[in-house]
Amino acid sequence: MALEQIKIEFSPDNMRAYLQIEQPPEGTAWPTYEQILTKIKEEGLIFGLKEQILHRVLEEKSLKSTLIAEGIYPIKGEDADLKFYFETDRIRLIPKELEDGRVDHRELSLVQNVQKGQVLVEKKPATLGVAGRNVKGEEIKATPGKDLTLVLGKNVAWDNNRIIATCDGEPSMIGRKIAIQVVHEVKENVGYNTSNIDFVGCVHIRGDVENGFTVKAAGDVVISGNVEGGFISAEGSITINGGIIGQDKSVINCKGDLYARYIDHAKVNVEGEIKVRDAIIHSYINCGRKVILGTKKGLIMGGVVRAGELIEAQFLGSKMGTQTEVEVGINPSFRLEMNELEKRLPELERELDMAEKALTILNRQGYELSPEREEMKAKLTRTSFVLKAERRKLETRRDEIMEQLNERQIERGYIKIRQTIYPGVKVIIGKAVRIFKDEFNFAVLAYDEGEVSIQPYR
Repeated sequence: MALEQIKIEFSPDNMRAYLQIEQPPEGTAWPTYEQILTKIKEEGLIFGLKEQILHRVLEEKSLKSTLIAEGIYPIKGEDADLKFYFETDRIRLIPKELEDGRVDHRELSLVQNVQKGQVLVEKKPATLGVAGRNVKGEEIKATPGKDLTLVLGKNVAWDNNRIIATCDGEPSMIGRKIAIQVVHEVKENVGYNTSNIDFVGCVHIRGDVENGFTVKAAGDVVISGNVEGGFISAEGSITINGGIIGQDKSVINCKGDLYARYIDHAKVNVEGEIKVRDAIIHSYINCGRKVILGTKKGLIMGGVVRAGELIEAQFLGSKMGTQTEVEVGINPSFRLEMNELEKRLPELERELDMAEKALTILNRQGYELSPEREEMKAKLTRTSFVLKAERRKLETRRDEIMEQLNERQIERGYIKIRQTIYPGVKVIIGKAVRIFKDEFNFAVLAYDEGEVSIQPYR
């Protein structure tokens, strides 16, 4: 049989090859396997041959066009993928659910905090894919997967296929640019639209802090408006361009300094200095160093103001005899801590007494105690040990504070009044106390041999 009767046809893309054998003339032998292989070689078919099918065609003496070879199609590369470890879609953030099933709309977690070294994004790189080959042995290149790129902004870096934060802050993503912001800016009031703010950096609020809302920052807090019954806490300083309208609700805590236009009916605890332009009215103030009011109104009226070193104001009290208490010479934090110690120590004594009495009763019962009572005895013994250790620790701390307070009596804390001290004002400097019954003008108050002395203001 002539090779011309063996037909090899290829698909347009050369990915398939077909064999068709024409009916041999009568008396002519059917083609052999070797003849078919010779024809295949002549036609350039060198890859993907299905030898079992060839044998079957010969066995069945099939005249049909039969698929005898297939190439391998290329495998497209996988596209790159990004896994984000922070919420990029703020709409998906929901209110915090409370234990009773209610939700707190003040807690929307709109501020996301990350720490230095934290992974922000993990990238799964695109793959090149796997090349294919047609039945003529020609390589078919694979289409590589699509890459995804991110633009690095401030305070982020690549670490292999991860983007990490190089400082504490808030992750942001604008378009394809990712960065860490060290200042969280709120361009409106802190209220139900923003929820509470709790940030690992500094916070700048362009509006007010509304009643019942909280702002916490590991850095400074700057508020362009007022604090209206809100709660502010900062590891740094706090600047309030407006005032604190406390409504007997606001609590302000900071480890740096506090600057405000006025403070009205609020509780304030500051480790540094407090500088107020206009007035402190009916507020409870604890300041580690100095409380200084401006030279215009400069009024302290009502409430309690304590400072470690200095209180300086234009006016102290009011013509109406408003009860006003001011104290210098002792860091208020010592006094507050002492109050807590004096409250806790009697509680400890009661708890320890109850444990000791119960142990005494069990010990009187001898050595033959039930397993339950043995367990109770062991628990009471541990409780007694822990309570005694806590008592020793608190008593030591109490003695340390007392020593510091006594030493500070000889230090000169001052109260400087540039205009008038009104009747009804109570002044405490160290252990000296004086209640003013008459007006005094241009006075400097100091500690002098157990008394509050009055010296002229210069």
